[in-house]
Amino acid sequence: MEPWQWALSISFVALAGFVRGLSGFGSAMILMPGLSLLFGPQQVVATVILLEMTASVRLVPEAIPQTKWSEVLPMAIAAVIMVPLGAFCLSLIDPDLMRQIIGGLLLVFVALLLSGISYQGQPTMAINFGVGGLSGFLTGLTGIGGPPIVLYQMTGDDTAAESRANFISFFALTQVVALASYMASGLLSPLVLQRFLIFLPVSLVGLVLGQFLFKYVSETAFRKVVMGLLVAIALLALWP
Repeated sequence: MEPWQWALSISFVALAGFVRGLSGFGSAMILMPGLSLLFGPQQVVATVILLEMTASVRLVPEAIPQTKWSEVLPMAIAAVIMVPLGAFCLSLIDPDLMRQIIGGLLLVFVALLLSGISYQGQPTMAINFGVGGLSGFLTGLTGIGGPPIVLYQMTGDDTAAESRANFISFFALTQVVALASYMASGLLSPLVLQRFLIFLPVSLVGLVLGQFLFKYVSETAFRKVVMGLLVAIALLALWP
């Protein structure tokens, strides 16, 4: 790779780490479209999951007491069931088609977000299972399982701290299964591990900074950051 490509990839990783520390999600939605421009999507997915798991190790202890487990556990169980199916499909799909799928999925979720469509009722077991299952399949397929969970959580009345904790705990539970699925599919190669080790220090610096600044972000600002983040990521994913 050229030096400018490494510089660009490191910039994506630093931004993704910062966003993950600030909001509890979003790093995969930055890394997948960004790094897929430089590396093959199948390789990027496994690298992203490794970085996500590292972030979870730091964030989970703080999130556990604030997590609404009655909502998160059904979603996580459904996601765990669907992750292997998504990972299997990933191993069969052409890389160029994979990039288009990633960009298209983000665009659809952003359009739903901007349309103002929201779920107004009380969370039910069936809805939690459905949202979790969709997120799990997308995690296995694209490494981006966040949009369904984010859209579902952001339409509720949870505080910013509760939403952030739910994101962190949910993704921590599903990432372990995703990594195991990638190993079984042969996607966890020595090259993936090498890139992960290069990116890890940069990701951790961004993560710590975002985690620190979260304490100073208001409820309104938090939701604006989440909405703006999804719009920006969708535009990035569709960049030619």
